[in-house]
Amino acid sequence: MGRKKQAKIGMKEGFSYYFLCFLLLFFPLLFSSDCRPKNKPPFFSSQQSYCAYFSPQDSLYARLVRLIQEAEKSIYAAFYKLELKEVSDALLEAHQRGVKVRIFSDDLTSGSEKSRLDSLNKFLPVKTDKDPASFMHHKFCVIDGEIVWTGSFNPTYSGSCRENNNALVIMSSLVAAQFIKEFERLWEGELLSPGPTPSPVLLESGIKVYFSLHHNPEEAIVQSLEKARESIYFALFTFTSQEIAQAIIHKFAENIEIKGILEKNQDGPFSRYDSLKRLRVPVRWDRNFYFMHHKFFIIDQKIVITGSFNPTWHANYSNRENLIIIYSPSLASQYEEEFNRLWKESEFD
Repeated sequence: MGRKKQAKIGMKEGFSYYFLCFLLLFFPLLFSSDCRPKNKPPFFSSQQSYCAYFSPQDSLYARLVRLIQEAEKSIYAAFYKLELKEVSDALLEAHQRGVKVRIFSDDLTSGSEKSRLDSLNKFLPVKTDKDPASFMHHKFCVIDGEIVWTGSFNPTYSGSCRENNNALVIMSSLVAAQFIKEFERLWEGELLSPGPTPSPVLLESGIKVYFSLHHNPEEAIVQSLEKARESIYFALFTFTSQEIAQAIIHKFAENIEIKGILEKNQDGPFSRYDSLKRLRVPVRWDRNFYFMHHKFFIIDQKIVITGSFNPTWHANYSNRENLIIIYSPSLASQYEEEFNRLWKESEFD
């Protein structure tokens, strides 16, 4: 057989291999079930109205688009970044069918070439913050005053298809009302400073909601960690908070099981990775070539802490952030499954 013919066969076999990999990777994303406001996912029950999804395996952008497509009255979206055409198109289509749509974003990211905000601003109300020294770091969307989408996910290609992110969907008019209040504070340009106490905005069916510059999310996390009796797992994009690190160290000294995963690219001089590692606290760097962008804790396999909030000084005292604490063993098991997957991938740290 000639070399050219062998080369052609090799190219065909190589193409077939990569095409098969493509199908195996993307078909589950295209045909996986959606979180729909009118048809609750299987793990919903009459006692709980929230669900969690994770990227890249759960196609977060497709789920967000579906929620937007089913909006009937209003959409309040506060996104640090908005780059996905599918999401911006869904927002525009909602506006065109009579849904009240308002969008708020960060002033720095809105000026990037990939941002979809300029094109949307031609047709519907869009505002950005005016403080270059801090981030409008939210990633939430409130639909019809009843559904809240929040978590670590920015509507970008990388956020959906490359990074490790989580999205939490809560179906509660009371929770939605608090996020709408935060949106209105952003929209009206209300200036705030961190609250002296971590008093939650809401306590309903085991759900607590905090907003930085209005409450004190850092202290809320510390208080939750101090109550741990069995285990603390965390997956964090960036971790510089001395107070939270100290709370983890104290619980480790009490023989509470601790496991933590941090984003390798955030290995800066203020990272708490080295200080935890020196004390033999089990922490690992992630292995994602892109970002491990999560911001969650799991306590005693019963409590989930998540949102846009990274444990940093800026997140607590400068940025606009949200933090949710939920008591739910079933939800905790969803997050623990994601954590265990990442932990196993990081085992050779």
